[in-house]
Amino acid sequence: MSENLNILDVPCLTNVPAEDITTMGGTGRCKIIFLPENEKQLVFCFDFFSVNDIDFKVIGNGSNIILTKSNKVFLCTKKVKKSARCSGNTVTLPASMTVAAAYKFCQERSLSGFERLAGVPGTIGGAIMMNASAFGDCISDWLESVRILKGGKIQTIKKQNIDFSYRKSSIDGLILSAKFSLQKKDKCQIHRDFLDCVARRSQLQPKGRSSGSIFKNPPGFSAGQLIDICGLKGTNIGGAKISEKHANFIINENNADASDIEELIKLAKNAVMEKFNVSLECEVEFV
Repeated sequence: MSENLNILDVPCLTNVPAEDITTMGGTGRCKIIFLPENEKQLVFCFDFFSVNDIDFKVIGNGSNIILTKSNKVFLCTKKVKKSARCSGNTVTLPASMTVAAAYKFCQERSLSGFERLAGVPGTIGGAIMMNASAFGDCISDWLESVRILKGGKIQTIKKQNIDFSYRKSSIDGLILSAKFSLQKKDKCQIHRDFLDCVARRSQLQPKGRSSGSIFKNPPGFSAGQLIDICGLKGTNIGGAKISEKHANFIINENNADASDIEELIKLAKNAVMEKFNVSLECEVEFV
């Protein structure tokens, strides 16, 4: 498979370790990953893989991915050239831009909307697909429209035609860019709000390699609190450990294998179900 795909005139790497393409890292590897350098290459790869029924996965910063020893083809947006635009209160951001970079772009133009989300480790595209949120703000709050590739055609979809819910959107296709309508605010105040969120995040969330929150919060509950009450903070299997600071984080302490992480997830799910009769749903994806 990878040998045949190498004929595509798009930069690619083979036998890539998890630490190079995911925030969790670990012992997993992917056989081949394509790294298009512009939107034309990205669209070409996506269409080629789709038309030829190739099993592939689009990733950005790899923040919600646990990589196994995968045979799947990966299409990574990180190297796509990023060109953001601003007109008045409206910004158009490429899907490959990180949320942190989007904050900086907007703050420099005195536009408020991304300061609470700036700590989200993913890209704009991934954040929209998952309707990422932080400190009460959702990325969809400011969204005006998305530009996507679907069925070989590029189209623009207005926000009102997209269903957003907790950690979910109805978008079906490859997000290329998104338009946001933001609020004018003093850039120093925006930065102060950002620093306040950074401080709060530092108090609440652990350092180290992770995929962010492992579980979605079930209605009316905090997944981290439920796992904590079950006494699982600090529990480790192999190289992975449930964080002692926040129980909804699993930390890759020592080159964890995907199976180590999976076993900790099962342990937490079973414990919470047994004690509270609550089913935890994963945010992360094993690929």
